[in-house]
Amino acid sequence: MNTSLPNQWGSNLQRAQTHQPNWDSYVVTKVKHVRAAMLSGIDTFNAEGFTIPMATGFIELSGMRAGAFRTFLKIGFAESHRTALPSFELVDNSAIGTLILPAHCFGSALQLANSPTAHFRIGGDGRHNAMATDVALLSAALTQTSDVPEGIEIGFANTR
Repeated sequence: MNTSLPNQWGSNLQRAQTHQPNWDSYVVTKVKHVRAAMLSGIDTFNAEGFTIPMATGFIELSGMRAGAFRTFLKIGFAESHRTALPSFELVDNSAIGTLILPAHCFGSALQLANSPTAHFRIGGDGRHNAMATDVALLSAALTQTSDVPEGIEIGFANTR
């Protein structure tokens, strides 16, 4: 008896004909290895083409392979409020996402990265690169931008 399931496991991860990850729709992977450096905040840090001005920290996450690509999320930390936008690129056989976050986030990010359930998301133009301790939190539905009418604040509603 053959029955087809409407949402088969992994159906959103690969393109049907090529069996390659769909990088335009972002790919989520489990963190395998974490490298980190705490820095002075005085100098510019460069990690294989990823440059962080006035860097206070750096975390590199290595993930599971996605098709033929090794996956990486490189996170820089800086005091400067003028930071670069997140990015994503395929270089040789590596898929590399980047983020630059405020310096005060370094300790929290390092703790998240070292969690046994840590996952990260990379792809697209990099805007939605992220890390979480629960793969469900990286669902694209949670990070879609919405059109909020002007004058309405986003946050918790007071139910009193």
